[in-house]
Amino acid sequence: MGLLLELHDTEDLLEFIARSYGKARKIVEIGVGAYPWIAKGAKERLPKTKVVVTDTNEETLATIKKACPEIEVVCDDVLNPQMRVYEKADLIYSLRPPPEMVREIMKLASKVGCDVLVRPYPDEEGGYSYPISEGWRLITHGRAVFYWLVKTR
Repeated sequence: MGLLLELHDTEDLLEFIARSYGKARKIVEIGVGAYPWIAKGAKERLPKTKVVVTDTNEETLATIKKACPEIEVVCDDVLNPQMRVYEKADLIYSLRPPPEMVREIMKLASKVGCDVLVRPYPDEEGGYSYPISEGWRLITHGRAVFYWLVKTR
């Protein structure tokens, strides 16, 4: 399986993450798929931060492990997560997750006590409403448009 090309807003998303999480101990991407470039870029910009990617596809993860040895690769399912993978995370994020995953990501982040960033498909919510009443904020940073849920500090 080949890795995909860069998204149009990769640099802007990375700039936001690096600026907002410069002192993060750990950042975890859920459902990395064939696109490890945000995680790789985050690790390059935040060398002291542990960057972990998860997915359920072991073949894809093996490809990522070879292409990006600087990031930790873990086979995990957010519907039945291994809590040790997420403990001490400052940010959990997901790019273009299916709507049913968003609620699970929120639950996981709540248990861990960290922020959540979700970048849906461009110009849509990806089937999830991201309610303001739950704390979601729509952020536009350069070309990157995403939803951000900051834990109460």
